[in-house]
Amino acid sequence: MTPLLRLGTLMWALFLALWSVAGAAGTLAALPAPLESFEAGSLHVDRYGDGGRTLIFIPGLGSGPWSWAEQITRFRSSYRVYVLTLSGFDGRPFVAQPDLFGTFSRDFRSLLDTRHIAHPVVIGHSLGGTLAIALAEQHPERLAGVIALDGLPVFPTVAQQTADQRIAAAKAFAARIASQTPEQLLAAEVTYMQAIGTIDPALVQPTAALEARSDARAMAAWTQADLSADLRPALPNAKVPLLELMPYAPNGPYTEDQTLEFYRALLAGAPNLTVEPIDGAKHFAMLDQPALVDAALTRFLAAVAVGPSTPPRR
Repeated sequence: MTPLLRLGTLMWALFLALWSVAGAAGTLAALPAPLESFEAGSLHVDRYGDGGRTLIFIPGLGSGPWSWAEQITRFRSSYRVYVLTLSGFDGRPFVAQPDLFGTFSRDFRSLLDTRHIAHPVVIGHSLGGTLAIALAEQHPERLAGVIALDGLPVFPTVAQQTADQRIAAAKAFAARIASQTPEQLLAAEVTYMQAIGTIDPALVQPTAALEARSDARAMAAWTQADLSADLRPALPNAKVPLLELMPYAPNGPYTEDQTLEFYRALLAGAPNLTVEPIDGAKHFAMLDQPALVDAALTRFLAAVAVGPSTPPRR
């Protein structure tokens, strides 16, 4: 078994084991009030800031704008910041779609058209990072760059499996999520945040409670879509600058260099790729190490040409 396969297998075993309860109450960064909120097809959109250039944040599975609160607050004074919440997440009603990735791409493109947004930088976490990579593959001419925080073109735990194996695993795992009661979903999120989500015990309960506001059906549907997808074949089309931020917490079974090798291998087809570790962080690195994440975003934004966008029509 290769080192990459061993790492992927270990991550898969951990992921399956997470879906029990402990934790203490902590404090998250305060989310500022949006300047406006509106719908763009299946997407709920909040706008923060009136800067002339545009950043578009995409939260991860079950998350909402709260997960990017620190970055929204930091960058809204210099940029026009949009945050996209997927259907069924963060208390939003869930509308089932037969092709979630395709619907997202269509609605994102419509958002750019209707708001006259030119060449934004798209910044996604987890599932949001995977969606950002998909946009870079499909619409590179419309983006200035993409930042994915622990979001990859294929779910790492099934990266070595065949398409049929990924689809079967995705269906089985999604069925487990869809059948959960709200209490079970909250317990699963607490366990997930303890083991994978954050290094800070004080953040476990508040983040789990926010995640558990999502509709289990939406969590299941997006999990199935995410685990089934493999964007690696189209990575050569993603010609925009692509920054992958890789959380790394010490004392794991693999060194930082081994983990970097794994991430770079999964993203090897991207022609303009940088993989940068965020040390001392788990999956929600923007909560564990906001200063390091902010610094990485700032460096990237300074190096790419973020296009202007006209003010939104009210």
